Amino acid sequence: MLQRHKRILWPLVIVLVTAVGTLAFMIKRPRNLSERSRSKPITAPAKGRGAPASAAKTNGATARNLSLQPEAFNLSRRLGQRFSPRRRDISTFIGTLAIGADQKIITAIRRQTDDGEQVEIHVAGSLGFFTWEASQGTLSSGAPAMGSDRELIERLVFDNADQFVFAQFRGATYQTIAQHARPAEARGSDSYSGPLWDVVRIAEPEQLGRKLPQSHWRLYHINAATGLIDKVVSEEQGRTIVAEITNWTTQAGETAPTHITWKRDNQTIMEFSLTNLTFSAQ
Repeated sequence: MLQRHKRILWPLVIVLVTAVGTLAFMIKRPRNLSERSRSKPITAPAKGRGAPASAAKTNGATARNLSLQPEAFNLSRRLGQRFSPRRRDISTFIGTLAIGADQKIITAIRRQTDDGEQVEIHVAGSLGFFTWEASQGTLSSGAPAMGSDRELIERLVFDNADQFVFAQFRGATYQTIAQHARPAEARGSDSYSGPLWDVVRIAEPEQLGRKLPQSHWRLYHINAATGLIDKVVSEEQGRTIVAEITNWTTQAGETAPTHITWKRDNQTIMEFSLTNLTFSAQ
C-alpha cells in the first residue's frame, strides 16, 4: 500500500515543481515586444540640436544667420532692420547715372532672397533690362551680359553695402587685412586727421564658374568712425577700379548710399546720384 502511494505522489511533485518554475519565468518576462518598448523611458532631444527640416522655414522664408561673418553682421546692424533673419525686403533706388557726358535715369530694384538677393536694373529709354543673382550671373534681357553692360551691372551690384552683407550666402570668404589703415600718402604723417579704415577682402567662391564677376575679389574700406563703407576697390581686365561712396541717407531707420563715384587711374568713369529711395516688405 505504501509503495503504491509513493508511485502516485512522485509524479504529482514533479508536475507541481515544473508548473511553479514556468509561472515564475512568465512573471519575470514581459508579455510581448510592445510591452517591453512601453517600459523603456522616452528621452527628450538634447538642447542645441538642429530642428526638423519642416521647422527650418517660417512664413515661407528661411532664417538667415548673419552672425557667421562678424564683419557682415556688424555692418548689417549699422544699415538697419532689413537684414533681420526672416525679413525679405525690396529696396528700390532711382537716380541719375552719368558715364562721361551721357546721363540717364536708372532704377535698381534689389529683392532679398533666402540665399542673398536678386538685382534688376532698368535704364530709362532702353527696351531691355539687366539682372543679376548668384545662380544666374549678369544678364542683359535674359542673355549673358558682355562688355560695358557687364561692367555696369557688376559695379552697381557689388560696390554696394548690401552685397557686403549678402556675399556670405553664396560662399564668399571674408578676411580683414588691415585695421585703422591710412591712405598710402599719409603713412608716417603725424598730422594726418582723415579717416581710418578697416579693410575687408571678400573673395568669390570659385565654384561659381562662368558666373563669377570679372573681379574675383573686392576690398571694402569701412570707416572706423562711422562703421559705413567709404570705398570699394576691385579689378576689371587687369585695371584697378575704385568706387568712392561719399554720402549716405537714413530713411525710416534704413541707411543706404546716395552718391557713388567710380574711378580708374584717378579719373572718373561713372557716377551715380540717388534721387529717390524706398524700402518695402515682399
